[in-house]
Amino acid sequence: PEDRISLGELVDGFGNRAFGVLLFVFAVPVALPIAIPGISAVLGMPLLLLSWQLMRGRDSPWLPEVMRRRSFRFRDFAVLMNRALLTLRRVERLVRPRLMALTTGRSERAIGLIAFVLAMILFLPIPFGNSIPALGVAVLALAVLERDGVAAIIGAAIGAVGIALVSGIMLAVTKGVLIAVQTWLMS
Repeated sequence: PEDRISLGELVDGFGNRAFGVLLFVFAVPVALPIAIPGISAVLGMPLLLLSWQLMRGRDSPWLPEVMRRRSFRFRDFAVLMNRALLTLRRVERLVRPRLMALTTGRSERAIGLIAFVLAMILFLPIPFGNSIPALGVAVLALAVLERDGVAAIIGAAIGAVGIALVSGIMLAVTKGVLIAVQTWLMS
């Protein structure tokens, strides 16, 4: 009805499903295998904020007023949603309510903890190293959104792979730097 729609109006409209929607929206651009400098840091902050709240057991997400007031043209939002619906319809065939005990109560808090750890990794400046952790967050978001325990397990597994990958990269870089310093000092 309005010419513009704010992020706050969207959050309010999604109600108790807002955590899943927002985590998904902020994680997917980072999960895409394209390198956009700084995108992981920009989108990582809202992911940290949202996953922290989910981990702490909030019923609905709180966003700072400056974020809630951010708005965009309703027409642009409608175009984006129409494009997203095609993908969402495919995803909905895979994700559905099952093993719901893995997505409610304490389990939902555990999902928040895993998403929080993965969101912290997104701040590391590792080209293409953030895609797998972001994909893990996106799948965990779908698990929360659809109450799908199977998706929660898959998202946690993807997150574990992402953590292992980033840890391996960091270990290799650290060893490389130590060898380089040692070689430089010995010469």
